[in-house]
Amino acid sequence: MERVIMDVDTGLDDAVAIVLAAGSEQIQIEGIVAVCGNMGLEYTLENTLNVCDLLDITAPVYKGADRPLLRDKVDAGEFHGKTGLDGPVFPPRKKQVTKGLGVQYIIDTVLANPNQINLVAVGPLTDIALAIRVEPKVALLAKRIVIMGGSFSRGNVTEFAEFNTYADPEAAQIVFTSGANLFLFPLDCTMQVRLSKERLASYHAMHKKASTMVSACMDTYMYNYERFNQGLPVLHDPLCIAFLIDPTLFGLHRKEVTVELAEKKEYGRTLAGKDCTNGGVSVALQAKTEGFWALMDSALATLQ
Repeated sequence: MERVIMDVDTGLDDAVAIVLAAGSEQIQIEGIVAVCGNMGLEYTLENTLNVCDLLDITAPVYKGADRPLLRDKVDAGEFHGKTGLDGPVFPPRKKQVTKGLGVQYIIDTVLANPNQINLVAVGPLTDIALAIRVEPKVALLAKRIVIMGGSFSRGNVTEFAEFNTYADPEAAQIVFTSGANLFLFPLDCTMQVRLSKERLASYHAMHKKASTMVSACMDTYMYNYERFNQGLPVLHDPLCIAFLIDPTLFGLHRKEVTVELAEKKEYGRTLAGKDCTNGGVSVALQAKTEGFWALMDSALATLQ
């Protein structure tokens, strides 16, 4: 059983990542922190609460950072919609945000449970960076920090930069160089996992709460990918959860990783340094896609 704190900017693929975690017996969700990213915090927090309410997730949901460390806010509304989670319709929710700061919750939980808590960050790394800055022991005492972000080829928000890293490059630099046990899922890996129309149709046919929500999310995702001539939609964020369930699905390579902060044109670009055996970041470069989809199918079959 992997104990997990998820740090999310809940949009369409974040919601699927939460579904995969909730539907997998190998994952115990300790808590969830919502950070600004795909949309502003007022949206990502509401989306997170709605998803957790629908899935009957009892773990607490905390409010994270409402802005990047230094740069101006950016968003990804063109892919995720005006709310960041366009598509699913949620009933009036009962779940409420837990009092307290998400960053402090991360610090307190990791320190109280040394080498037991996995931090799964699928949005900008603002909260994780703040936690490490406030209490550097977080980097040493987290079991793993698993991150969706970066690209070592082409970006998806600029020619060079992937959205999560671009949305807070300074935070990403802090985390990538923190000395933590880091696992990074960049576009080079996530772009290998695309949702087919046939699989989406099979989710529609399940007629369950979780599958209906996932189907509605992916309908919006499919439409927007087609609208921008991007092919089939990519399931970026759930790969971080899939890795914790079954690490054998991914090919990893350890190297030093930094972020371009000075050069304006390439701001937010993920930079690969030298290979290393100790320290650095374990970067996922290959994914066994059928194994991933088997995990998704199993999670949706488990949930109501």
